[in-house]
Amino acid sequence: MNFRKAIVDYRYLKNRGYPDKAALKLVSDHFRLSGIERNCLFRSVFAEEDCSRRRAKLIPASEVAGRALGVDWYNVLITVESYLKGFPVFLADDGLVRDSSAIHGSYRPGKVTPTAFDRILATLESLRPASLALFLDSPISYSGMMAESLRDRLAGLEAECAVEVQPSADYPLKSFAGVVATSDSSIIDREAVRVVFDLARWVLESSYGGPIRGVEELDLATSV
Repeated sequence: MNFRKAIVDYRYLKNRGYPDKAALKLVSDHFRLSGIERNCLFRSVFAEEDCSRRRAKLIPASEVAGRALGVDWYNVLITVESYLKGFPVFLADDGLVRDSSAIHGSYRPGKVTPTAFDRILATLESLRPASLALFLDSPISYSGMMAESLRDRLAGLEAECAVEVQPSADYPLKSFAGVVATSDSSIIDREAVRVVFDLARWVLESSYGGPIRGVEELDLATSV
């Protein structure tokens, strides 16, 4: 119950331009939110102006075919893995699916990685993009090995495919001339990024059925 109240108050402050960190601390401390509740709040609630701008860029899966598609690989992979591990995955205010984890920089492959890996690649193939570029962050451990595995698996696709390991996947995606697959708001909010596809959401909904719940429907008391 406190978490739902916190969403209302945090959304109120965000819509009035309060700084993210100050608003998050104020609301989280007031309602004594847990670490996972704080993270869900921060990753799901945004000012309506930002939400409207991001929603306007989103396209459905049916519009990816025949277009260049750039993928924020770890952003998508971590979200799908979080779902498979049973961690909270939710639909945020801006219409994008996000997870409750804060592990991007410390990511390590685990037991569910092969399943997530396979589901994402099968979904990418079914989307039939004209070309496909996957961007991986080099500071994340084993990115080189992950990139080689991706190149091997993508070799049979009809589309032109590229896998790049970059100091940050954000940089090439912020100027990518095509559809960008990410839920990273710092990428989506760039003016040069005009078309966005929520690949993680499509993987989960097309592979495991049912719509992803909104953050206000989460029962974080029973979460892993």
